[in-house]
Amino acid sequence: MRTRKVLVETGLASLSISLAAMAIGPLVALAGWQALTCSSTAIPTPGHENVCHIATAAYLSAPAIHQNMPLDCESAALAVALEAKGMALTQAWVFAELPKQPQRAVVSGQRPVDWGDPYAAFVGNVDGSETNYTGYGVYYPPIAAVAKRAGATVLARTGWTTSQIEYQIQLGHPVVVWTNFNFAYSRTSTWHAWDGRVVPYTTEEHTVTVVGFNSVVGTVTVIDVGVGLRRTISTAEFTSAIATFGGMGVAVW
Repeated sequence: MRTRKVLVETGLASLSISLAAMAIGPLVALAGWQALTCSSTAIPTPGHENVCHIATAAYLSAPAIHQNMPLDCESAALAVALEAKGMALTQAWVFAELPKQPQRAVVSGQRPVDWGDPYAAFVGNVDGSETNYTGYGVYYPPIAAVAKRAGATVLARTGWTTSQIEYQIQLGHPVVVWTNFNFAYSRTSTWHAWDGRVVPYTTEEHTVTVVGFNSVVGTVTVIDVGVGLRRTISTAEFTSAIATFGGMGVAVW
């Protein structure tokens, strides 16, 4: 077991962390602690099953991958998470493993009314465009399935809150989240999938990988594969952005 150095960003004395906390993953920094009510996405402290303890700041080591196709942000974001966990698998491999529904959208009134099901497959042409409905993307179930195929354990669902995502980062688990390209809330419209599912969508759909947070200053850090950079945004911005798709995300470990 490798001991991690705890960094205290406030400039106070260094804090010691438990051996269990030190074994959770490739943390670059942990600072301070706060109580968090436990949920199905948080692991309780032994003997205190109703309260978890979350660091006030934590960051993971992760590569700043740039997506190499116009619409493969989901594949690139998962590749970031897999590489952060020591699995050297490329975004090209991830995309190749995804099921595809390449059919063009049925458009009426300048919007799609029938198209593929991103909960089941990648929809449209990865080299297409969301704004003219020639290509779109994929949601969490296929991404989670590919992560499992790569050998990862995942927790994939909608309904993630910012605090639950931050707790996953403390545990050493990068989280792939669905947002939009400008990190603000977007209203969604719907189309009907070939299988009958009603699909929420926005032409600003994007996916990034959460790798850090600081609840003292109110920030969340992500790898934005759209530009290939590590970006830090306000917690308020992040919370609004993930609300676009109802807190859709895949934690990877």
